Amino acid sequence: MKISVIVPVYNAERYIKKCISSVMRQTYSDWELLMIDDGSTDGSGDLIDIAAKKDSRIIAVHQKNAGPGEARNRGIEMATGDFVAFLDADDFIDKEYFALLLPKTKEHDVIYIDINQVSGDGKLLVKEYMSKYKKLSKERFIRSQMTGKIPWGGVRKAVSLKLLRDNNIGFTSHSVGEEALYSFRVLHAAASMSFIDKKPVYFYVNHEGSQSKLRIADPLGEVVSCLRNYLLEQGLYRKYADTVNAFNLTSTLISLDRIEWMYTGERKRNEVADRMRFFAESYDNSADMDYESLSYKAKLFAPFLQKGICRPVLIASRVRKLL
Repeated sequence: MKISVIVPVYNAERYIKKCISSVMRQTYSDWELLMIDDGSTDGSGDLIDIAAKKDSRIIAVHQKNAGPGEARNRGIEMATGDFVAFLDADDFIDKEYFALLLPKTKEHDVIYIDINQVSGDGKLLVKEYMSKYKKLSKERFIRSQMTGKIPWGGVRKAVSLKLLRDNNIGFTSHSVGEEALYSFRVLHAAASMSFIDKKPVYFYVNHEGSQSKLRIADPLGEVVSCLRNYLLEQGLYRKYADTVNAFNLTSTLISLDRIEWMYTGERKRNEVADRMRFFAESYDNSADMDYESLSYKAKLFAPFLQKGICRPVLIASRVRKLL
């Protein structure tokens, strides 16, 4: 069984060598590494070209900047393996990742992995173990993942390439949250899922350039609309309307928190008013609220937002900022 590893690359010359090395030292050797240079302006493109010349399993591709989602889609189009695993250019993986993945692929379409979030010097920051959700039903897992209560990131799972191609599944072009619809579609289409729970096999490096640190006031508002539109097109909306409401509320909390940190004065008041208007217009009053798929923080503030009251959220953000 061949594993296709897809890496979107954008200005990652400080980290790319370690990323590539972690794939090359895998104990399982039947893999290909698709490095998609997404219009880098540093030395990343040269470094992946050098790596490709040294190992025929490494393929370097260059394209104009289109975002991480489109870069991953390019990799899916080119992949020749049986399973696809995603890796970000500033992260690295354990040498036994593919060996531990192999036996799971014989019976399952999707295999989730455990992640350690580490600092630039390798210090453990956060344990993000998908395996702690392995006792959930597929339906509960899907709903909790839709709202982000269960992280949806593309790197958190390996997926059958046949499943992706048979269902025409790819990433959206959003700068943040491009994995949300992808993750829903993958699990909705999958016949079964499994987990690598022996040990964490992926190491997410937390640094100032990380995608999650992008200063975007409303990173997920458009993602909520995108997911809703897809569900409507597929005739699935009524089934998941309450969870879409929960995702709408979660995305609003995230946006209000960022607005409080990013703006002051009249600009902040206008941004808050616009975001609350979007929340109200996007909220489906004919559907319930999927409280089970909300995080504890979201549950705490849900009664206020549902009544159009955002002040408690802003106060909590301000206190956190001061602390």
